[in-house]
Amino acid sequence: MNLNLETSSKTTDSNNNWYKADNLSMGFSYQAAVNALGQKALSGVELSYLFQDTIVLVAQILDIKYSRIWQLLSDSNSLRKVASVGETPLETDSTEINITTNQQVQQLLENTQPIIKLNTPFCEIDDLTIPSPPDSVTGLSVLIPGAGKALGFLEVYASEARDFSSDDVHFLQSVTHILATAIERKRSEALMYTQSKILEQVTFGVNLYEIFNNLCILLEQELPGAYCSILVVDRENRQLRGGAAPTLPEEFAKGVDGLMIGECCGSCGTAAYRGDSVFANDIATDVLWADFRDFALSYNIRACWSSPFTSQIGEVLGTFAISHKFPCHPTPHHLEILKTATHIASIATETVRAAEALQKANNELERKVTERTAELRKALLDLQHTQAQLVHSEKMSSLGQMVAGVAHEINNPISFIAGNLGYANRYINDLLDLIAVYQEQYPQENPNIAAKINTIDLEYLCDDLPKLMTSMTVGSERITEIVLGLRNFSRLDEAKMKSVDIHEGIDNTLMILNHQLTLPNKLPHIQIVKDYSNLPKVSCYVNQLNQVFMNILNNAIYTLKENIQSWQSENQIPTIQIKTLLIDKERVLISIKDNGSGMNPEVQEHIFDPFFTTKPIGKGTGLGLSISYQIVVEKHQGKLSCISALGKGTEFQIEIPIQILSSQQ
Repeated sequence: MNLNLETSSKTTDSNNNWYKADNLSMGFSYQAAVNALGQKALSGVELSYLFQDTIVLVAQILDIKYSRIWQLLSDSNSLRKVASVGETPLETDSTEINITTNQQVQQLLENTQPIIKLNTPFCEIDDLTIPSPPDSVTGLSVLIPGAGKALGFLEVYASEARDFSSDDVHFLQSVTHILATAIERKRSEALMYTQSKILEQVTFGVNLYEIFNNLCILLEQELPGAYCSILVVDRENRQLRGGAAPTLPEEFAKGVDGLMIGECCGSCGTAAYRGDSVFANDIATDVLWADFRDFALSYNIRACWSSPFTSQIGEVLGTFAISHKFPCHPTPHHLEILKTATHIASIATETVRAAEALQKANNELERKVTERTAELRKALLDLQHTQAQLVHSEKMSSLGQMVAGVAHEINNPISFIAGNLGYANRYINDLLDLIAVYQEQYPQENPNIAAKINTIDLEYLCDDLPKLMTSMTVGSERITEIVLGLRNFSRLDEAKMKSVDIHEGIDNTLMILNHQLTLPNKLPHIQIVKDYSNLPKVSCYVNQLNQVFMNILNNAIYTLKENIQSWQSENQIPTIQIKTLLIDKERVLISIKDNGSGMNPEVQEHIFDPFFTTKPIGKGTGLGLSISYQIVVEKHQGKLSCISALGKGTEFQIEIPIQILSSQQ
């Protein structure tokens, strides 16, 4: 007999290959086949592949058409076909069969009759119908023994009359022992793999509920036909909430979400209450399920074993449960899985909780650090504002004192000049009248007098001298106005709030800055365009508001002077537009806009920061706009905003109330 014992196409490792018929064209003995199968099992191939390759091997060795393997499910009361040859593929033929009422199958699985001979066609074992292949004549069912309980059985069918020899039976028993060893070893390895896999996910910070779900799925692979589920303790409400139930009927899983913790609260609620395992082998008769029996049975749940998992200090964290469709008792394998599952769930829960607590502590620490940093930043900004205010106030105070001193020094002589110009004008008019009388009384001029009249151009002198006196009077009046403007700008005696004409403050500031409006190289002077509205008097700190006008106008003039190339290459005139507007009955707006180069968003974001400046070292301190912002916003309850874009110029808008609220004064 030529045998093709090549491995499943899904197993590609050369160490896992069967002996190949094209390399050894010979008939294999039973022992050779058993050895080959043993090597296959030891290679660690997946059980599903091992099952399928086994029945192919058995069919070839025994020269039969049909072979199949039935695996006992977790509840020990039902079978599932897991491999077959010569029949419909398993994908459409993997029906689970209840065996609780069949004595012969029970004897087979309980190892009291490990081999059953089947007479076909269409063999029926008592009231359990396990259909044999339609053209089969005879067959054997051979037990796959387990350490504590049978694991399933192997069936073979011949399509002709045949007496299976003792060698055939011995061969099949050797095969089933290899399968049993492989299944048991896989069970042990599966628990180790599950623990390793789940702990790896815990280490990598996978979500706890995803970990629970993966744990149930991995364990269900080792408990065919069973449902694994996890409930988590809600400590505040003394309830169990859904943790994971990947294969439980969805409505049943929803129904137990919120299960109370207490005696006679099903398997899980009671286990969480007692802190110990609870085994309900038949829900139909178990008193712990009295209040939930009909609900469970309606979803075909007949057995439920639950174990609590706890923290290191003994606090119950949740429960792990194994449920079945048929009444059944736990095996040592089930107990081992329960022990492993609760151990892993405990580690996962405590690790995740510890990580969450650590993260919470870190977040709290970060929050406190952020708050403290904000406090320190605010303190620093306040200090910078105070420092800037002191520096700028001292600067403005010095300027004010200087301006006031200059105004005082100019005021004394100009007052003397202005006071005497009237007398001088009168005296000059009298002298001119006297000259006219002389000319009338003595028309004949003395040659010496005539020569002098010619030399001094008496006629022009008499005509121009009154004009000269008028110009001197106008000049003295202008000087007096300038002195008054200087005194008004400094306002050293006005630290309190006062209602003033805003336009007067702007004009006085422009007068101080008038000498800066001239550009070099015969360029056009900076033009001031005023658009004043009819404003009421505004209650303000006059000296401080004048500082704001001075700072903003100074910046505008500096910007226009720095943009000289534009005025040379383009047909433009450097211009500052000053506009005032009554917004409503309570607020006024002062707009100061230049047609300079403008600002980019990055600069615009920091212009009100203390000590921020775009001017070269020595040209600016970065205090002007910061102080201006503080004066407008904090002192006058107003708004100071900047509107600018590169190439579009810059506009500062000062919005202040007509009357400041007394609580802010």
